Amino acid sequence: MDQYKMNLILRVAKRRYELGMSQIEIAREEHLSKSTVSRLLGQARDLGMVKISIVEPKHAFVDLENAMRDAFGLDRVTILPDVVGSRDVLRKDVCTALADDLSRDVQDGEVVGVAWGHTLSVLTEVLPKHIDKKGIKIIQLNGGLSKALYDAGADHIVRAFVHCFEGEGYLLPAPALVDTAEIAASIKSDSSVARILTLAENCRTAIYSVGTIGHGTALYQMGYFSDEAYQAIEKKSVGDVCSHFVDAQGRIADPLLDARVVATPLSKIKAVPNKMVAAVGVDKAPAILAALRGGMVDKLYIDQPAAAEVMRLASGQK
Repeated sequence: MDQYKMNLILRVAKRRYELGMSQIEIAREEHLSKSTVSRLLGQARDLGMVKISIVEPKHAFVDLENAMRDAFGLDRVTILPDVVGSRDVLRKDVCTALADDLSRDVQDGEVVGVAWGHTLSVLTEVLPKHIDKKGIKIIQLNGGLSKALYDAGADHIVRAFVHCFEGEGYLLPAPALVDTAEIAASIKSDSSVARILTLAENCRTAIYSVGTIGHGTALYQMGYFSDEAYQAIEKKSVGDVCSHFVDAQGRIADPLLDARVVATPLSKIKAVPNKMVAAVGVDKAPAILAALRGGMVDKLYIDQPAAAEVMRLASGQK
């Protein structure tokens, strides 16, 4: 495309979206037909000159947000509407709401802990390009997956936050789950791992989601459990928080299993004063409720159907 055409497209786009001119007014100014102006605006979008975003009101469910905040003693609840029936769109909306709050919720000199998973990966896609904070340290809260065919994305997530805050990053170089408690203890005693776990004790902000129980979860698919062992976990647990399997009250579901987990201890995560949790999907409601009951959430970002289901479960309704 020649420079004249590029300039024309840019000029038409600026007249429409920056000056607020109608297509008829632009056509008159540029001596073009209205159909040509419409076509040029379409090309501007295709070429990336124009990016259109729809900003939905965050507080469309004030009553439900207040009810959840009061019921579980939360600092903040942000509920997003499921407008188009797409879980991917909804997950991005929920993550965007959390990302928008980071600049006011994270303070200079903080240690910020992040987990891994699909939701956190989406969150990295909507992080601001830069948040002006100084002295931020980003740590990985739980170990990753050691199977070569599956990438937990933990390193990408940590690096994205490091770039956003222009801070320092610390990866947890270990799998989330190992074969025995003795192996886990040995790994935790390694200086590089121990350093991260020590930093976690000073963590002020933790950002994560919750996991469900089921054969579609990463730990099961990667062969960390036999069918028999996983069936036993399913009977005790409703989900996981940073690789710690929890029961319906948010307590460790199986202490012997948890001893094999390489991650910031659940007791330390609970002690973090600013726990920001993003979760999407009605299927996650039991795990979300467990995290709420267990004191693992301070600020919740959730979709309306999931929020309604959490409140239904909490009230014991059938």
